[in-house]
Amino acid sequence: MIKPTPPTRFYLSGCTRALGILLICLVTGLPGAALARPDNSTFPLYPVIEDNVRFWKDIYTKYSLNTAVIHDKNDLSVIYEVVTVVDEKLPGAAKINKMLLDSKKNHYATILQQLSQTATGTAEERRIAALFPGRGSARRMARAAESVRVQTGQKERFLEGVIRSGAYLPAIKKIFRLHNLPEDLAYLPHVESSFDTKAYSKLGASGVWQFTYSTGKQYLRINTAVDERGDPILAAHAAAKYLKNSYNLLGSWPLALTSYNYGTGGMKRAVKDKGSYERIFSEYSQGYFKFASRNFYSEFLAALGAAKEYESNPAIRLDRPEPTRVVTLKGNSSIKEIKKHFGVSAATLEHLNPALRPAVFSGQKQIPRGYSLHLPSNEKRAEPEPIIARARAVVPEAETHRVHKVKKGDTLNSLARKYHIIPETLIAANDLQSKEIQIGQTLRIPSSSAAAAAATSKPLTADLAPKQTNGRYGVFQSVVHNGKHFGKIQIQPGETLKLLAKWADITTTALRRINNMAEETVYPGRSLVLRFDKVSPGEFQKRRISFHQSTERHYFSTYSVVGIKNYTVAAEDTIWDICHTKFTIPIWLLQKYNASKDLTQLRSSMELVIPIVKAI
Repeated sequence: MIKPTPPTRFYLSGCTRALGILLICLVTGLPGAALARPDNSTFPLYPVIEDNVRFWKDIYTKYSLNTAVIHDKNDLSVIYEVVTVVDEKLPGAAKINKMLLDSKKNHYATILQQLSQTATGTAEERRIAALFPGRGSARRMARAAESVRVQTGQKERFLEGVIRSGAYLPAIKKIFRLHNLPEDLAYLPHVESSFDTKAYSKLGASGVWQFTYSTGKQYLRINTAVDERGDPILAAHAAAKYLKNSYNLLGSWPLALTSYNYGTGGMKRAVKDKGSYERIFSEYSQGYFKFASRNFYSEFLAALGAAKEYESNPAIRLDRPEPTRVVTLKGNSSIKEIKKHFGVSAATLEHLNPALRPAVFSGQKQIPRGYSLHLPSNEKRAEPEPIIARARAVVPEAETHRVHKVKKGDTLNSLARKYHIIPETLIAANDLQSKEIQIGQTLRIPSSSAAAAAATSKPLTADLAPKQTNGRYGVFQSVVHNGKHFGKIQIQPGETLKLLAKWADITTTALRRINNMAEETVYPGRSLVLRFDKVSPGEFQKRRISFHQSTERHYFSTYSVVGIKNYTVAAEDTIWDICHTKFTIPIWLLQKYNASKDLTQLRSSMELVIPIVKAI
């Protein structure tokens, strides 16, 4: 969410089902050229976006995963070629496909550049020139030479998402109705994640609604044991709140939906500059409003129409909602105790409770008190559920960590040897910023099973890790003025005005008033003044650091850094383009590997270290 990037990759769940989906695709063959007309009063299909909606519908229903469409990114009606690529699951496919597609892009860019200066010659040149008829064709082809783009087909993946969505759509539609919102908003995850509950992007967005960590924290519970972004139903409530707020501020669903990708503050600036959605789509290009943001509403309309057509096809059987019973836990409980008490396998518990994090199932963390645990409904049983499940619900708290008080002579390495774990596990378990420990410090010592899980989820090697620096999270300057304590900080990646206000225990309105801000959007590198009436500067900084450490823990539970490369900044580069378009990494991770550089002041020829990440 709020991230102009394509969805992370999603794989089909099994060979048998994939074959069935492929056969359905061949039999049904949705007509990509036909545009389903949504309710024009709610989700208008403007003439200016019809080509884009048609393009994305073809991507979702016509072009397979092994095809790549070479097209003009500014005019999606211009398609140069559809290329067959190597199956992404085959060894070396990524490298082979990159070479092929880079070659194709360069080929068409060269032809377009030549055609902008000379007359047509070959049959291929005449074919390309015919795509740019009328006056000003030379100028348009020169621009197109800089705008050749590749889009991979999504046909099988999209249909798999439609089938998966059947398990969640009835409940999600009901949620949107309860919020007095159009129920068709329930189809948005088709664009974001193809309804994959385990979707996690390289930029740190998670779940079917693809909430980033910082936005998710404003609406959902996210900690080391529970991440509600992973639960499609819980996250749907958060999505409804976000979209309702955006609609109230922006006044139309095309604008509100675009804000889901670009941010509400960004869309407020766009509206102020251009006024209508149509003018924003056609003319706006400020900040990070690039290809993904411009196309987001078109993608939604295409996905909405395509999904409804698939749903109406009797040959396609959607997944059905699974009936469950819910038990609210009255105490912290381990997964082992839950399995024993209810006689349910870990696999079933994981399937029915997607908000529970891997650390729970490895035994490293407990399910917290008050959690609503979903269990199989066991519809065949007519008698009431056992009294123990209602009354105890369920078991006493178990200890998952030992503790060690640091004595003279202790080091991280010596303690790791003593407890048969690796130093990195101790660092992760105690949120240490370095290998320095202090006499009298109390450390948590993970159990052997937890240590094993931590070891496999923390593959970041020492030679790839960046050097830590004091003040990485922005140690602030503080001053007392008229009896009130103020502090000045520099905004870090992932921080929002709402989070900063929450950590300082003041309202966003007060924070904006202190800083003479007209909007609620803040950007990394900006200075901000805080007032500390209820929270001390030290407590604020503690909350702030905890947030950033949690962000990193969540990210590195899914991705690891497998290498680094050097990159020379080009004149046209922005920090957003480098992270979100060229290398697909979060800004905080780039900052972490370039701690000595001010990334808010990029300049041509600046040398950056780029971490290369890979899913674990």
